[in-house]
Formats: sequence, C-alpha cells, structure tokens
Amino acid sequence: MLQLMLRDVMRDPLPLVVLSIAAAVLAWDVALAGWMAARREAPRAFTQLAGFCGLLVLPALVVGIASATEAGARTISGITWIIPVVAVAFVLQVLYAVSARLVSVLVGVPILLYDLILASIAVGDYLVAQSGSAPEPLQAVLSARDVVVGITVGRAALVSPLTALVPMLAPAYPARWRLSGAVRAVLVLSATALATLLVIEWPRGVAAIRSYRSAYAEPMQARPRGDFVLGLRLYPVLDGAPPARAVRADAALIEAFTPDVVFVVLGAEGTRVSALDSLSRVLEPLRADSVRLVLGIRVDGQPTAQQDADRLASIERVLQRVRPDVFLPAVAAPVPGWFASAPPSAAWWRNTLTRSAAEVQRVRPRTVLGWSAARLDATDSAVYVWASAADSPVDMLGASIYPSFAGLPAVDARLRAFARWHERATRRGGGAQAHWLLNVGGLPHAHGDAAQTAAMRRALAWGSRQPWISAAVLGEPADYDGWLGLRAANGRQRAAVSAIGLAARRMREVRVTP
Repeated sequence: MLQLMLRDVMRDPLPLVVLSIAAAVLAWDVALAGWMAARREAPRAFTQLAGFCGLLVLPALVVGIASATEAGARTISGITWIIPVVAVAFVLQVLYAVSARLVSVLVGVPILLYDLILASIAVGDYLVAQSGSAPEPLQAVLSARDVVVGITVGRAALVSPLTALVPMLAPAYPARWRLSGAVRAVLVLSATALATLLVIEWPRGVAAIRSYRSAYAEPMQARPRGDFVLGLRLYPVLDGAPPARAVRADAALIEAFTPDVVFVVLGAEGTRVSALDSLSRVLEPLRADSVRLVLGIRVDGQPTAQQDADRLASIERVLQRVRPDVFLPAVAAPVPGWFASAPPSAAWWRNTLTRSAAEVQRVRPRTVLGWSAARLDATDSAVYVWASAADSPVDMLGASIYPSFAGLPAVDARLRAFARWHERATRRGGGAQAHWLLNVGGLPHAHGDAAQTAAMRRALAWGSRQPWISAAVLGEPADYDGWLGLRAANGRQRAAVSAIGLAARRMREVRVTP
C-alpha cells in the first residue's frame, strides 16, 4: 500500500506540494507566535492575541479536517465554531500589528487582505456546514477557494477538507537575519498571489452558484409504465460488515425515498464471506420488498495482477452470498481523491468485464452485469463503444453525473456526452442494453444545499425524458468520504432529501398498476 501511495505521489506531486506549503505556513505561525509572545517590550494585548492564534491554529485545522466526514464529526461537530473564531483572531492580530506600526505596511497589508479572505471562507464553511447555505458572496468565495486549490489537485478540491488554507500571522518587528527577511518576503509574495487569485476567481464563483437557478424547480416527466425507476446508494464503501450507525442513519433515507433500487459499493475487505453474510442480512428486508439490489466493487487506479486475481475470485462469493440483481465488477469513485491513481486503461476494463461476464454466467446467470462511466473521458468513451456493441457481454451501462467547478454546466455536458455515446452506438446497431444514471449527485458544500438539489433535479428530469434511460440512482448517501452526501457529516439531512424524496413519491404515484 505504501508503495502504491509513493507511486501516485511521484506521478503527480502537486497535491503534496500544496500540503507542504500549508505545513510550512503552519510552522511559521506557531514559531512566530512563540517568539512574539516572549517579547517583553511588545504590548500585552498583542502578545496575548498572537499566542492565542499560535496555540489554536493547529487544533482548528484538525477540527476542520475531521469534521468534514461523518466518522470524524461524531465527536467534534459541536466545536466547529472554533475555526471561524481563530480565523477572525488572525485578522485582528494583523490589523493590530499594522495599526500600531509593529510591521511594515508593505508586509502587513497583503497578509491582512489574505487573512480577511480566509476569514470569510471560514465563516462561509461554518454556515454551510450548519445550515446548508451561506450568503451568495460567501458561497462564491468557497467556490473560488476550490477553484484555486483545484488548479493543483483537480476536482478533489470540491469535496475534500484538505482544501483548507492556513492563515498567516503578521511578523511584528524588523527581521533580525537575512534568512528571516527572505522568509518574510516569500510569505508576503505568497499571500499576495493567493489573495489575487481568490479575488480573480470570485466572479466565476458567483457564476457557478447562479448557474443552478434554472434547475431549482425542474420537474421529472411522468413515466406511467414504470420504465423509469429511482434508486439510492447506501452505506460507505464497505471494507467489512455494514456499520450499525450507517445502517440506522441510511434507513431514514430509505424511508424518505422508498427506492426501487439500492446500490452498495464494496471494498476489497468487504468481499469476505463474513462481511457478505452480514450485508445480505441487512439487505434482506429490501429484497423481500421487491427492491432491486445492485452491488459493485470499488477500483482505485490501475490494479495489480494480484488485485485482479482477488477481484475475480471474489465474484463468486458476492453472487452466491448476496445474490444481487445487478453486479458491477469494478466501480470508480465519482470524484477522484487528492492522491488519485491513474485510472484503469480501456484494455483493463474490457478484460475485466469479459472475465467477469464468464464468471457471472457460471455462478448466477440471472444477475445482470453492469459497467458505469465515472469520468466520461476518452477512456470511458472507448469502453462504452466496446460495451454497447450488440455482441458485448455487458447488460447495463451507466454514468455518474456530478457538477464541477463551473456548476450546473458540467452536469449538462456530462448528460450530452452520455446521449452522444448512445446515439452513435444505435447507429452502429448497438446500444440496446439498459442505460442508467448510476450515481447522481451534487456539491452541497462547494455550492450549497440548493445547488445539490438543483443538480439532481436536472439529471433526473433529463433522464425521465429519455426513453432509453430506465433508472437513476442517487448518491452519495452521506459525507462518508467527503462533501458529497445527502446527509451532512454532522447528521443534518440536506435539502435534497425532502425535495427529491417528494418528487420520487409523485413519480411512483402516477404509475399504471398492471
């Protein structure tokens, strides 16, 4: 595992560079606070303020990162207020230093502007986490922050708490050595550059937030024959038995949506016999209620030969123990992580799906073999061309539909790409397989709860109007791995649960009973 992480870092070192810069600024803050607090000639109020900042900046960062996922937020969600408090304290420290002429204006003003922007980000983060929305200017600042960090880490910046930027203390009093003077110059230049980038990206953030307005109330088209159903993704990626806490919490989502399909993703450890037996027991009430079960196995990067062998060996266990209606031998994350591996090649997908199809036919022929595009890039397009052919062993084709930095236009672009692929496949005599929108979601933290609901509405409305789309599965269920869930890390149900849940019930009510 360590070798794989090192390989990913060497392939794309920019995320590590971003974290290294943040660590360097953090070290500067702590060291500078300690040095200034020891200065007897400094005003007492100033030294206390600097000491407060230096003492709490690291705990505030830890709270911010840990509270972004459901596992971490269990115990510390009640103290997330510390993050905006510390951010405002940094602003007061720099403002004190500039107004009292303890630091040069050329040094203090750029740091002050940078800290002011970071304070607005901290306040916006807190408001979104607690209530699901922030005033448009603050929400746009969050979007701008994600774009700036996304320059180096890509779409992971939209959902990861590691996008946190570290505020800076003003270095009061003249530098004593050339090295410290050079460090100050680097910090001032960095603060100026980041503040400038954030200001430049702010209008684009406003545009991203406003882009969702056209889909706030977009309705789904009724399909009385019941040939378009809604589903729900459940639980985190399972590396063992389903956690009892997740089972209880996701039960509320099941009640809100009453889905016709549920989708569960397994990790490598989740394919063990004991874990599968536990999952089967948890899902049995849904199966008894005629809910279709969809299972997939997570793939991260290009698997090794041993991982491929383990994946193939696990298929028989999954099919026999859980008996899914639809099985995906490999499922990529809808949004890549910070140190994301290179995605599997088209040849790997073809080989894996072909071998998996043979195993499905041998063990449980009634199970449908599926594949879903996560990136909708050139590799996914090539796989779709092969999988949609008339002689393909794949029976279900899907796509993950999520926004990106620009907001709703990214959803529209993905939907157009999926439609274009299908149109070309039908011209070649293929494309007869079932087509699903397998993972539909939004960006509730980056763009707000209302934006998440709008992104889902747009994808569901589009899918309901396409006769060749037969299902749409909503996900992620919660902030298990980042800011993507229908349920926030602190347990708050986001607005999409009630809004989309009501729409789902109305779609079900218009079905014609056979």
